[in-house]
Amino acid sequence: MTFNISMHRSWWREHGPGCIRRVVRPSAPGLIDDISYVSVTGCIIDFQYLEVIHSAIQILLSVSSYLLLWIFLF
Repeated sequence: MTFNISMHRSWWREHGPGCIRRVVRPSAPGLIDDISYVSVTGCIIDFQYLEVIHSAIQILLSVSSYLLLWIFLF
């Protein structure tokens, strides 16, 4: 999760359900080839909500596995 406080992009921003991703190369000469601008449209759910849901599922899985481990070991 980036919370828009770093320069890293969220994977969910570009690959969410229903999202149409379009890569636009900069036309200015002399720019690094790795730099590209990504335009994303048509997403069903905003990527911030998907990041929260993804994190919540990870937390639930880790807590449930810890509880199952605790039950079976003791």
